[in-house]
Amino acid sequence: MNPTSTNDPKVEHGVRAAQGWFELGLPAEAEAEIALLPEATQRQPEVLKLRFHAARAGRRHEAALELARILMDVDAGEFWGWLYRSQALHWLGRTAEALELLLPLQDRWPKAFEIPYDLACYCAQLGREDEARDWFRRASRLTKHPSAVRYMALSDPALEPLRPDLEGGTLAP
Repeated sequence: MNPTSTNDPKVEHGVRAAQGWFELGLPAEAEAEIALLPEATQRQPEVLKLRFHAARAGRRHEAALELARILMDVDAGEFWGWLYRSQALHWLGRTAEALELLLPLQDRWPKAFEIPYDLACYCAQLGREDEARDWFRRASRLTKHPSAVRYMALSDPALEPLRPDLEGGTLAP
């Protein structure tokens, strides 16, 4: 992955350093490293994604929401900005809005398992467990690794209402 459009080794090093800090569980250090990058680099899709995750890990959900909106503008052909926008809204306690804004996108990106997975999370949190199960099954069918999705779901607090189904294996694609 080359998140920069420049051959500048200093920029490349800065991006890799930020990724390393984030992977070490140090989001503030990752954000500090990113802040040293040229502005144009900070607005590239891969760097915006890293900035989003660092903001999320630092529990700066308003900042994460703003970064998701920027990503939606910068990389409109990809679903990540829209998905991240709904995630940030959910973290801000606006789960119904997150669901409403994400629902139409499953038709735009029908092969992205992440969209129905997040829809399952939001439905589960809103007490719409039957819908959550349907969305989870759809997500499982869309991935090449349904067991990995199930494993991820078992530790996802947003899917806690489906835990008995997940543990019992009744939520198969």
